[in-house]
Amino acid sequence: MFVMFYKLYKSTQKTSEVIYDDSYEEFSKVYEKFGVKVLGGGTNVANPSEAYFMTVYKDKKHYEETVKKLQSDPKYIELSKDLQERRESIEVITLESSYEM
Repeated sequence: MFVMFYKLYKSTQKTSEVIYDDSYEEFSKVYEKFGVKVLGGGTNVANPSEAYFMTVYKDKKHYEETVKKLQSDPKYIELSKDLQERRESIEVITLESSYEM
């Protein structure tokens, strides 16, 4: 049995200005470097200050190992700092799905 581990990030920005920028693509590159699949992301049409980003990990262990690596990745640290300055709040939802092959 395989268990996939998903993270859905919902962030609210301090302003409703366009929030989709190069940082989404840059974050995607960093995640993919560590074997994390980026399922997608975008802005809430009904509330432009909300943005969503979803990643999938092989399992919980892969997630935990990746978090440790990200904490020392210079590009991730730089992108996160910039995002924190623009962000009002963040909510992270964890999802799991199991399947057999």
